[in-house]
Amino acid sequence: MERPGFSLIEVLVAMAVALLLVVGTAEIIALSLAAKRSGDIAAGLVQAVSAKLEQLKSEFFDGSGLEPGGRTENVSDEAGRRVFVLSWEIEDAGGGMKRVRVRAHPRGRRGPVVALTHFLSRALGFAP
Repeated sequence: MERPGFSLIEVLVAMAVALLLVVGTAEIIALSLAAKRSGDIAAGLVQAVSAKLEQLKSEFFDGSGLEPGGRTENVSDEAGRRVFVLSWEIEDAGGGMKRVRVRAHPRGRRGPVVALTHFLSRALGFAP
């Protein structure tokens, strides 16, 4: 006479399948969290570079804020959790033009670098 229920082999196979599903799900969650973290850093870098470029665009063409040379500062993201190194270079491009290069990368570790180049023209500026 056979007893009702599952054999030991059936239970072990079911547990192995369940374990594979749990491990696969955990790996997907870990990868998605890493991708989100990387995306958050990239978004923070883009925001920092864009804000600095907008600030430089608001300066007077011949003002002290747009003097040729390079500068660096540390900025944090909106939440204040990450610190980025923001650097910019201003060059006289001739013909009433200035080239502004703005770069940012995470401070203290390797990571993505965001860089923008913008040309400012004296002819297109508005006098105060």
